[in-house]
Amino acid sequence: MKTLLSLLSLFAVGAVLAEPPRHPVYEPDGKDPQGRAVAKLEAGAKPWLTPVSMRQRFGRDALSGVAVPKRFGIGFRGWRGERVSAQVLIESPAGFAELRLDPCTLRTEDGREIPVRLDLVRYTTGAGVLFADILDGTAQPSLKGVVRPLVLTVDIPADVAPGRATGTLSLRVNGTPLSASVGLTIDPETLPPPREWKCHLDIWQHPDAVAQWHDVPLWSDAHFALMRPYMERLADAGQKTITATLIDEAWDRQTYGAFGPMVRVTKRADGSWAYDFSVFDRWVSFMSEEIGLADATVSCYGLLPWSLTFAYHDEAQGRTVAPRLTPGSPDYEAFWGPYLEALVAHVRAKGWENRVRLAMDERPDALFRPTLEVVRRHAPSLKIVAACDAPSAITADFDDCSYGLNICERLVPLAKERRAQGKLTTFYVCCAQPRPNTFAHSALAEAEWLLPAAAHYGLDGFLRWAYQSWPENPFMSQDYRPANWPAADTSLVYPGNRSSLRWEALRNGVETFEKIRLLREKAARLGRPEALKPLDAALGAFTVARGMGPNCPYEADLRALDEALLQAAEALR
Repeated sequence: MKTLLSLLSLFAVGAVLAEPPRHPVYEPDGKDPQGRAVAKLEAGAKPWLTPVSMRQRFGRDALSGVAVPKRFGIGFRGWRGERVSAQVLIESPAGFAELRLDPCTLRTEDGREIPVRLDLVRYTTGAGVLFADILDGTAQPSLKGVVRPLVLTVDIPADVAPGRATGTLSLRVNGTPLSASVGLTIDPETLPPPREWKCHLDIWQHPDAVAQWHDVPLWSDAHFALMRPYMERLADAGQKTITATLIDEAWDRQTYGAFGPMVRVTKRADGSWAYDFSVFDRWVSFMSEEIGLADATVSCYGLLPWSLTFAYHDEAQGRTVAPRLTPGSPDYEAFWGPYLEALVAHVRAKGWENRVRLAMDERPDALFRPTLEVVRRHAPSLKIVAACDAPSAITADFDDCSYGLNICERLVPLAKERRAQGKLTTFYVCCAQPRPNTFAHSALAEAEWLLPAAAHYGLDGFLRWAYQSWPENPFMSQDYRPANWPAADTSLVYPGNRSSLRWEALRNGVETFEKIRLLREKAARLGRPEALKPLDAALGAFTVARGMGPNCPYEADLRALDEALLQAAEALR
């Protein structure tokens, strides 16, 4: 009987997953993202392919104007274990009645086959402007316009032999066949798997949003099954933290969808407290054991929410109450003292005590101070992680501190000192920083530029809110409270586990961070610091003043860094 029930449960989950989402998935109308006039369709005009930079976005409704080389081929180069991508424009002055892509495979000199992922780039809007962002496999949306970007991605196997691999991209547009040669140069260096990367990537997760979008019960088997590919994508970028919420709405309803608690708190009729950690346990276990983040820290948000309200079920009143409690007050400690003690006992029993962090977001020292006094009395074994406005005597003791990019110059000696103490120091970007950033309107190269900046300043990584806090329908618009949050501030990927140009650019930056680290370590082992001179010179461009300026040449900086990485790798062979 138990086996039969298990099979029925799996069937039910599969049935839910097979259903379409409750939101329509289609492309919006909108303005060309580069402001050019919409092209007029030319009857009978033949289509062509145009190679373009992977670090730029291109419009849907106007021909690119990029000259096509006489000998057109698509080229990649990368380390073993690295992900490399290229972009080509499919340009059709007659519009798109039909577009068909053939599978693409590269073959190495010793006959090994390496698959190439093909993603059509789809469009959404931000502030009423159309922009290219969504990577959507080979699915065909409405295909409006005269340009369709196509991204080719190769995950180079870590165990492949260095050398060359070649293949052909083949497709048909309105019945016309098009093709281009594809070549991959495989360098002898090896990038380890993401779980071994040292970059401390802290992208905050919003698990509720997945259930809300797909319209399945929160924390059901169907919910966890739907979350798996999203979280595997996150882990594949080297994610190092798990976001957990100890209370309801730890960010004061700053997202379109609810951000609920993972612990149910009840005040019994006799005045004692009860805590149900079942959701918290399943979430942490899921991320640790099924997604592969067994070594990730667990950032538990809730002690200092922006609203300073703390919801719980009051048994005597038979309802949920949410009093406002000020840190330093007796009522605040009466709520959090027993909660923290129960949390410590629970995570100690689960074997998670060394991983759990009490997390706080952009709170002033005046609130940190009384909160930490409560923590020291009731949960002294738990470490602190926080996004901080500025370094201070209070935040110096935090295990993991993230600061705004604008003060990175001040963090260089601090980060070195904290690293010697086994503490982490990172930086973040948010809604308040115009550039560099990961907004809809941001230059695409900005997202990739961020991580080399962390390497330049000797920081441990990068933090960003949030991974998938979607607005009502991100396929139509990424706007949400535009007066406070620029378009696409709240998410980096799309429903249905669709990646984005911004997410892939950010991931490329993480890989670059790791390559810089590995080359520095190798140069130190070999006693060859001079081999890194070109690399250090190229990294000198990744400064706060330059990056936050209005005319930073992000793409040029990245090209120069690419060349410097190549030179350093060759010098150290």
